[in-house]
Amino acid sequence: MCVNSCVAFVGPFLELDACPECDEPRFNVHHQTHTNKHIPRVVFHTIPIGPQLQALWRHPESTEKMCYRVKKMQEVFDQLLKNDGLVDSYDDIFCSSAYINRVVDGTIQLEDMLLMISIDGAQLFKSKESDCWIYIWVILELLPDHRYKKKHILPGVIIPGPKKPKFIESFLFLGLHHFSALQCEGLTIWDSGCRREFISRLFLFLACADGPGLLTMSSLVGHQGKVGCCMQCPLKGCQKPGTSQYYPVLLKPNNYDVSGCTHADINVYSINSSM
Repeated sequence: MCVNSCVAFVGPFLELDACPECDEPRFNVHHQTHTNKHIPRVVFHTIPIGPQLQALWRHPESTEKMCYRVKKMQEVFDQLLKNDGLVDSYDDIFCSSAYINRVVDGTIQLEDMLLMISIDGAQLFKSKESDCWIYIWVILELLPDHRYKKKHILPGVIIPGPKKPKFIESFLFLGLHHFSALQCEGLTIWDSGCRREFISRLFLFLACADGPGLLTMSSLVGHQGKVGCCMQCPLKGCQKPGTSQYYPVLLKPNNYDVSGCTHADINVYSINSSM
């Protein structure tokens, strides 16, 4: 990866010898000159999800925990039949219409595994700049009381800092390419509880992050951009003079004359896609 965390040298960047963003060399120049070996200056770590899930099914105790979704699904469908399409309590994501509809239309099968991906940056030391970025997998097959505990969280990637990744897609590429292959071809699982082998296909049910993380994953401009929403409404912000930030104010500031931001006051009830 780039020493400034711009890109990972995978996919379309695989054959490059320098970062396309900052032009820093990819390999250690000293080793390349004296030993003719291509030693990366910095590396990041991808932990494939497939082998981690296979390991969970190899122990009877964890195998029993991985059967929660199927049991909950049967419980929910029994309630739907009994209560004329309603459930007794909406206490898990498996009570949602988004999930139920995918089960009914056959998109999600009994032996599939549902996962959630979450990405965020972390400052490792309080007294020094040392940011790193990670994404994790949350196994939705587990009980809600278990799935968010540290022992059940599976690591996906670790991107060293201290700078924020600029092309996050390149760092996600290896892990998500692996995930996509398992979706298409299936993952062979040995069920130690029932002593049987089956093929499971992974289903990405949720992709989560905080505000900065969502911007990184989606490549959108964010709330400080001129059109901060981008997807839900076309409200244009006003730029603070002398800065690059925009603010989604509805009323035009007094004595304000910034090029491209001199639109009139906006009635919040009139905001629509045709603005």
